[in-house]
Amino acid sequence: MSRSLPPLNSLRAYECAARHMSFSLASAELNVTPAAVSHQVKLLENHLGVSLFIRLTRKLRLTTAGERLLPEVSEAFLKLREAVNTVDPNSANDVLTLRLGPSLAARWLSPRLHLFWQQFPTIDLRLYHSNSPVNFDREDIDLAITYGAGSWPGVIASPLLDIDFYPVCSPKLVGTESASSTPALLLNHTLLHDAHYDDWEAWLKQSDMPQINPRRGIIIDDTNVLIQAALDGQGIALCSTLFVQEHLDAGRLVRLFDTKLKNDMAYYIVCPKGHLQRPAVKEVKNWLLSQGLVSL
Repeated sequence: MSRSLPPLNSLRAYECAARHMSFSLASAELNVTPAAVSHQVKLLENHLGVSLFIRLTRKLRLTTAGERLLPEVSEAFLKLREAVNTVDPNSANDVLTLRLGPSLAARWLSPRLHLFWQQFPTIDLRLYHSNSPVNFDREDIDLAITYGAGSWPGVIASPLLDIDFYPVCSPKLVGTESASSTPALLLNHTLLHDAHYDDWEAWLKQSDMPQINPRRGIIIDDTNVLIQAALDGQGIALCSTLFVQEHLDAGRLVRLFDTKLKNDMAYYIVCPKGHLQRPAVKEVKNWLLSQGLVSL
């Protein structure tokens, strides 16, 4: 005999708390108090006869049962939202959420958004910017563009953009030295490291420059800030054409050395297989892939 369903409010409180790993953040989203969220979760735990969270000081962790339940409940709420949108006269457009890094959004996606609106006038796009690993079980995300080797558990990964790296800097920093591009050039100036794409060690090894310490310099946790530091003459950055081509074309940056680094990392479009059952998700994914091919 099947067990009766628990109250919807309890399931909603659990799903939101599990997604945020916080009763406080869940309460802000649901517009209730943290105590109310905790109470609803406790009701659900009593109904199921299992603990769903391990309650630690100022943080939560899912139990095995909580981890097992989350994907199914998240998918159920997604289907509920989609069903409501089909009959809500104020929700005529399809809503699609895309998550990607802020630098890729600014340098690659933003110039193409007018093409997106032309192609998908009935899709309302929601953009979320983050370089941290995506977790589809805990985030309300339809598609993500992420950088890596292409192997992530539980998702389909489709290659979007290959990128390569080479040193660039302001022409004001090196003057006529840029024409010679010798190891001394790197020894005499600060190396600017991108915390998300730091390949100085691999580039120096490929360029046969063992005398250069790949760890010296400044680490910057934002590609846009890294590029601005290079533009301001603060040092030499290892960057991809994807992010600096406009500055190279305008003469604001110059490329140093002929060696460019290609590694086994790339940008991928990722999502759980089930998300592709939505026509809008599948169509937008295919459009993004077509734009990736154009930009290579």
